[in-house]
Amino acid sequence: MKTIEMKDAMRLVAEGAAASPVQRHDLQKQRLRQLVAYVREHSPYFAGLYAGLPDDFTLADLPFTEKGTLLEHYNDWVTDRELTLDRVMDYTCLPVAGRGLLLGRYSALCTSGSSGRPLPMVRDDYHNKIHNAMIMQRLYKIGNQEVLNISRHKVASVVHMSPNASSYNGFLRTQALFPQAADNMLAVGLMVGIDEIVRKLNEFQPEMLSGYASSLVLLAVEKEKGKLDIPVKLIANSAELLTDEACRHIQSAFGCPVINNYCMTEGGEIAMTNGCPHLHLNEDWVIVEPVDADKKPMPLGSTDFSDGIFITDLSNFVQPIIRYYVDDRVRIIPESDCSKSSFPILQIDGRVFQLFTLCGKSFTMAAIHSKAEVWPGMLQYQIVQTGPDSMQVRGVCSPETDPASVLGSFAAYLQDYFRASGCLNANITCSTEPLMHNKLGGKIPPYVNVSSAG
Repeated sequence: MKTIEMKDAMRLVAEGAAASPVQRHDLQKQRLRQLVAYVREHSPYFAGLYAGLPDDFTLADLPFTEKGTLLEHYNDWVTDRELTLDRVMDYTCLPVAGRGLLLGRYSALCTSGSSGRPLPMVRDDYHNKIHNAMIMQRLYKIGNQEVLNISRHKVASVVHMSPNASSYNGFLRTQALFPQAADNMLAVGLMVGIDEIVRKLNEFQPEMLSGYASSLVLLAVEKEKGKLDIPVKLIANSAELLTDEACRHIQSAFGCPVINNYCMTEGGEIAMTNGCPHLHLNEDWVIVEPVDADKKPMPLGSTDFSDGIFITDLSNFVQPIIRYYVDDRVRIIPESDCSKSSFPILQIDGRVFQLFTLCGKSFTMAAIHSKAEVWPGMLQYQIVQTGPDSMQVRGVCSPETDPASVLGSFAAYLQDYFRASGCLNANITCSTEPLMHNKLGGKIPPYVNVSSAG
C-alpha cells in the first residue's frame, strides 16, 4: 500500500497548481511510469496485459480497460492479494458509521450500478490524501471559507440516501469523522418529493447546500417562488452535469457562489471549478483522453465533443484505473484564459449517446439533448418512453414561463423531428408531472423507458 503524509499531499497539489502546463505534463509521464511499474509487479491482470510493453512506452501504447472485463478479473486486477471481490462487496454493505478501514488500511465504496453491475472501488491512503488535498485547495477556492467549518455552520445534502451512492457515502463518512458536528449535518432523500425537501430545509436552515444539479435547479425555482427560505452562502453540485444556464440560474436565485466538481467513483476528483465558473482539469493527477466512437484518441485541441473518454488516475495504486473507458462526452480546451487557474478547461456534454428505439427505428439522445439544452424556458428535461411509438416530455421550467407551453412546444418539435425521420406513427406528448429519479442511483436521467417493451 502506498502512503503519504497529509502535509506532503498538500505540498504536491500546491506544486502542481504552480507548475506550467509543460511541467505538469512531465509530472504526468513520471507518475504514469511509476504507476505502470507498480501494477506490472503487483497486479497479475496488468502484468499479463502489459507483458509486451516496450521500455520506452507512451500512454498510447497502453491498452484501454473496461468495467466488465475488470470486474471479471477483479481478484487479479487489485494489487493487494488479500483483497477479493466478495470481501470488498461485503465491506461496502456494512454501515458506514463504525465500520473502520477495510483490512485496516483501505477505504472502499461502490458505484450505484445505475448503468449496469455495481463496481466496488478500493482506495489507499495515497489516493485519499491527494484527492482530499485537491478538494481543499482547488474546489474550495472561495472567498469565505469559514462556511466550510461544520462545527459552526449547518450543511445539508439533497441526495439519494443509499450508502452505495457516492454523494451520500461521502456524507456518512464526514458524519462519522466529525460526530461532534452531527447536529449541523442533514441529509434529505430525493424520493420524499420537492414539498417535503423544502419543508425540511426551511426547518434546518443550512448555510451550505449540496446536491445533484437536477435537485439544485428544482430548489432554485422553489426559492424564486418564495417557498424556500434558507440562509445559504455556498452551493456545491456533485455527480450530475451542471450546464452553464443551470449554474447561472442557481446563482441568481440564491445569490451565492456555486462550486462544481466533476468526479466519479472510479477516477476520483477529475475536474473542479477552481475559483471560477469553469471546470478545470486536474491534469497533474488525472489523465483524460477524449476518444471517438471507435475508442480512438481524438486530435489534441479538437473542438468536437468526444464519444467517450479514457480516465487514468495517477494516485490509485491498490485498484488501478488506467485508460478506463467511460461514455461521457467531453472536450478539453488546453489554453485556459482564466485568470484564476492555468489548468485546462474541461467541458462536459453529458452521457447523451444512449440508444433508444421509436417506431422500430434506432436513435440516440444526442439530437434531443442538443436542442433541449438551449430550449427557451426549459432548465431541466426528461424524455419518458411510454410505448413503442410514444414518448412524453417532462421538465423543470423557469418560474416566469408557463410549463405546459414550454414543454408542449418542445414536444411538438420532437414530433416533427421523429416523423421527418420516418417515424410516421410517433406520438410525442408533454406532462407537468415531476421528473423521475433513477431508483438505483437517485439521479435524474435524461431518458427513462417505462413501456412494457423496456
